[in-house]
Amino acid sequence: MIRQILIEENIGETRAAVAENGRIVELHLDRWSELRQRAVEGELYRGRVRRVEPALNAAFVDLGLGEEGFMPFGKAGRPKGLHEGAAIGVRVSREAFADKGPTLNLVEVPAGDAPECLEPAPILAQRLAQIFSGADVVWADETDYDLEEAFELAMDPVAPIPGGGSLCIEQTRAMVTIDVDAEGRKGTGSPLQLAQALNLSAAKEAARQIRLRGLGGIAAIDFVHMRGQPERKAVEQALRQAFRKDRAKVDVAPLSQFCVGELARQRRGRTLAEIQLDDTGAPSVETCALAAIRRLEGEAKAQRSRKLILQVPAEVHAWLEADTIGWNAALAERIGARFTLALKDEFRREECGVKS
Repeated sequence: MIRQILIEENIGETRAAVAENGRIVELHLDRWSELRQRAVEGELYRGRVRRVEPALNAAFVDLGLGEEGFMPFGKAGRPKGLHEGAAIGVRVSREAFADKGPTLNLVEVPAGDAPECLEPAPILAQRLAQIFSGADVVWADETDYDLEEAFELAMDPVAPIPGGGSLCIEQTRAMVTIDVDAEGRKGTGSPLQLAQALNLSAAKEAARQIRLRGLGGIAAIDFVHMRGQPERKAVEQALRQAFRKDRAKVDVAPLSQFCVGELARQRRGRTLAEIQLDDTGAPSVETCALAAIRRLEGEAKAQRSRKLILQVPAEVHAWLEADTIGWNAALAERIGARFTLALKDEFRREECGVKS
């Protein structure tokens, strides 16, 4: 298997993708605005115990980031001497997501001030290189991959199935549901043979989309009707095989008589949607602002000597004007201080324009 890690360093965020045998299977995102604001998997902290919850067999720990970490005690029970107010060493085993804080493991660290980060996470490229040992790390713009398109497609609730048909993917608080749609599928053979070919392709693509979008928890896949147990078993095996290279733990259940596949995938942190979208499911102001900066930088490289005006709507204009991440100076270092902002009230949030 040929595996590549594709890196794209943008103003305001680093985007990365993992490609296996020519197809992107994972997408990752680190934003400047969250630097040292969120606990990252693998980081080491000296935290302070805020409260012990015997009913949960766990403690909540202050990491100094505004969100408490959750430290389960495990079968051994509450560690000796652990009490509210104690300074303890913890390592982040799972990042925060939704309304759940990061999960922590107890480790030994030297005494000192708490809370304090003792061992920050490496940059995104280094983290992925450690996870996918042996993979080639390359700049995305030196390849044929289009990360802009990949991230956009990963936000689309409808994903095409190779060979025709589509998946309709919906994430709720309780679970992920995926509906297999045969529309647009063509081929030769009987209707049952065509349905089985579609389901086998859908199983592989559903696994890729779940991994790509960082989805976790319970997922249900509503396949096209199958004749009997042998066909359902074949689709189940295809689904299991498709998750074989996934580093998250995945449990796949046998398909039901109604041709519904169920699985549980370990959550390792936020989904792409949780990072890029707001509570209404629309691209967040920050997402739109960073896209506008990329657009401006692209135009600046195409028009190397011209002064440029970035036109954006009110919400995005306010975010860019506040410049809490230092994007203005960073972009000026790349393209020169030859750009200004202009407010366009008639634009929708995700719209922007560049004029010379």
